[in-house]
Amino acid sequence: MRTEFSEYYSPTDEEYRAILTSGTIVLDANVLLAPYKLGADARRQTFSILESLRERIWIPYQAGWEFFENRPNVIAGEDKVYQGLLKPLTDAITKLDNHFDTLRGHPVVTDEERVRIMRHVEDAVSSVQRLSGGRDGRLEDALQVDPVLQQWEVILAGRLGGQPSDETVADREKLAEKRYASKIPPGHLDSEKESNKYGDALLWLDLLEKVRANPGPVLMITNDVKEDWYRRQSGRTIGPRVELVREMANVGGKYYQQRLAAFLQRAAQIVDKRVSAESLEAISRTSEGVGQTLLNRLVHEIGIAVPGVTFSQPISDSGPSPDLLVNTPVGVVGVEFKNYSRKITGRDLEYVEHMLASHVMDGFLLVSSGEVSPMAARTVVQAAGRKRIAARVVEVNDFHSPHAITQSFLELLDQIRGHGTINKNWQY
Repeated sequence: MRTEFSEYYSPTDEEYRAILTSGTIVLDANVLLAPYKLGADARRQTFSILESLRERIWIPYQAGWEFFENRPNVIAGEDKVYQGLLKPLTDAITKLDNHFDTLRGHPVVTDEERVRIMRHVEDAVSSVQRLSGGRDGRLEDALQVDPVLQQWEVILAGRLGGQPSDETVADREKLAEKRYASKIPPGHLDSEKESNKYGDALLWLDLLEKVRANPGPVLMITNDVKEDWYRRQSGRTIGPRVELVREMANVGGKYYQQRLAAFLQRAAQIVDKRVSAESLEAISRTSEGVGQTLLNRLVHEIGIAVPGVTFSQPISDSGPSPDLLVNTPVGVVGVEFKNYSRKITGRDLEYVEHMLASHVMDGFLLVSSGEVSPMAARTVVQAAGRKRIAARVVEVNDFHSPHAITQSFLELLDQIRGHGTINKNWQY
């Protein structure tokens, strides 16, 4: 059966080794951007493995272009951390000031004590404002002196595909439009995007041309796990779309694809390099697609249900960050998405305690596309409890609907406020 239905099979160890030694390893733009979201150890281990395989790496021109287009936004992501810090502090000043008004003449909380406490909070606000101030200058400096870019320049020297002519791009976009209309992957799920909607199709068509000219095995590394790249079952990634495998076979290529974390875990054993479990966890959290799509829809739902909320996606060098920080009228809620193809265990979530200590939060919501073991759920709740943070864990099998998550989010807000049932103020 393996011969007749090879598109449904993952490569054997022997086949995988052959890809790494004689095939083509293709890196998508989201993989090129992933190191910016990693700590020093994970970044170093990632580059170490890729550098050992540089002779097999190839970057389509489209992926390189998307990398440079999106690089400033990724580098500037630190500003979102400051945005997430500033609002809770300014809200605290208002609340403290109002509360102190009710304590005028109190024998313990004197006017001097009030001034001293308010000065500490105002100093914290000033510190955050100083850090966020001048960010345009820091961004310009970061774009000029960028260690991630410097590392990529070494690894990818001579490994970039040529720029297609304007005529070729126009022809491929016309073909992409027809493919999208027929729901032919990849890229058709981006058909409603306002910009670069043909990006995935242009990358794929460029790759097909390369393999047609030089047949051989191909390993595509992409963190885009939407359903126009990967086969999914109950929210879990189970392999590349069979249409992609078949189309590549038609031009002489044996095709497989992986997310960056899965690739590094398997490749490390072959090239005799080390990648730690902590690094793999951090790298796996850079995957986009289903989680990002769900996040965007969740932002929309919460924005309707809870007036006055603001959102940020923090990036921190000091420790793991939640995928989303939501500033609400009752406090700050961190939201973390997990998209594992197996049951999540307590060990998988040990990093959560560090995350909770690295960010100011009143509530924490863990969202999983698969089963969360009772021990893992307790790990989250207990870690949050030690920080006096309200926490909930929700499993969502249908990642096309954010309603169950929004419901859990609203219940979490009431948990923060000390209510046992959903507050009727939330219009959901």
